[in-house]
This record gives sequence, C-alpha cells and structure tokens, in this order.
Amino acid sequence: MNETKRTLRERKFIKSYIENNGNATEAYLNINSKANKNTAGVLGLRMLRKVKIEIKSILDQIGLNDVYLSGKLKEGLESESLSIRFRYLDMALKLKNKYPAEKQEETHKVIILGKKEKPEGAKNKLIAKINKITERNGDQESK
Repeated sequence: MNETKRTLRERKFIKSYIENNGNATEAYLNINSKANKNTAGVLGLRMLRKVKIEIKSILDQIGLNDVYLSGKLKEGLESESLSIRFRYLDMALKLKNKYPAEKQEETHKVIILGKKEKPEGAKNKLIAKINKITERNGDQESK
C-alpha cells in the first residue's frame, strides 16, 4: 500500500509497531491509550492486517534502504580481511542470482587397466577383493 494513501492513525500505528519491535498490542495502546490491554491485542491485530506492513517499508523507515545496504555491501567487499571479503562477495553473488539454479549430474566411467567397465562391475570386483583379503587375514589369525 502506498504511504500517501494511509491515514494519520495508520501511519502512527506503523511507527509505533516498529518502535515496539513488532508488538501490535503495544502499538495499538500507543495510538489509543483508552483501550484496555485485552481489546488492544485484537484491535492491534486487525490494524496490522489492514495496513499490511511490508518488510521493505519497515527497513526503509529504520534507514536500511537499498542505497544504504549497497554502501555497506561495497564496504565489505573492500575489507582488508579476505574471509570477510569472501562472505560479502558470496552475498553479492546470491543477490544478483549468479549461482546456477541446480547442479548438473556428472557421469563417470571407471577405468581399470585401460578397460572400460560399468561402475557396478568395478564395485563387485572391489567387494570380492575385500572379501579375499579378510578371508586371508582370518586364516592367518587362526594359525
């Protein structure tokens, strides 16, 4: 909802809601001191639904607008610490959607002594070798 279309009462409620860390009851009591605490909870919730406070408007009101956040992001990218710079770069790339949406699966072929084999065949051979070794070790321990 556009800020200019809000009534004075709604704007006061939004400001009070932000100042009270998202407590609609306290926000309503601030704009209407005659209401009791029980009805203020219900009326505050109704007011909250009516004004439909968006996160963007809350961030703008407390000074965390796009220009400010972009400046902080730039500061982080110019940090002396490489680990901090890496975290800020990761965040910037995420914000710009520069990471691929999904990972592509790679297929691998197992090559043993120049022969191409299916992975299942190689797995079975490896299991057979492990079984032979464990059998030998068991025979040696019994002697």
